Amino acid sequence: MAKKPTRLKIMEKYLRLLNPKTTNFDSVGGGNHGALTAQDVCVALSYAKLTPVQSHLIELYALNRNSIDQLKLSARVIHEEYIRFNMAEVSEDHEISIFVALVELCKVPAGYKPSERNRAVIAGVSRMRVQRHLGKLIDDFKKLLSVESGIAVAKINMQIKNIK
Repeated sequence: MAKKPTRLKIMEKYLRLLNPKTTNFDSVGGGNHGALTAQDVCVALSYAKLTPVQSHLIELYALNRNSIDQLKLSARVIHEEYIRFNMAEVSEDHEISIFVALVELCKVPAGYKPSERNRAVIAGVSRMRVQRHLGKLIDDFKKLLSVESGIAVAKINMQIKNIK
């Protein structure tokens, strides 16, 4: 993941406003008119009507809440949501695949290559299991989660544009 899409960079800029220690509101242009505040970003997040999957992805990716424990918990929640909407089966392979997809989306450095060996190390399974069962599932869930995060960013950006 060498470059982030521009929509996510814009989203990160807005979400940085939520941290008052890093924001110098005196340097934000526009005076009282047109300045985007942390309250505006909070309102936009609440009105965006994100699904549980989208809200977890925003937390993991944009808000940088991506420790391994949080990724495991989010993988379990996302797996349950996908089971509810018949997008995944009740299977350990599906939950492991979602976890590896989340790690690849949120946690790995830019030079990471999604090889069978690397995925096996992340999942804690053998390389042959990744080759035979999990590889395709990981790719499918990774694409699905990328689309979901794009939709979430678009929803939030639309709400922020309505605030301005």
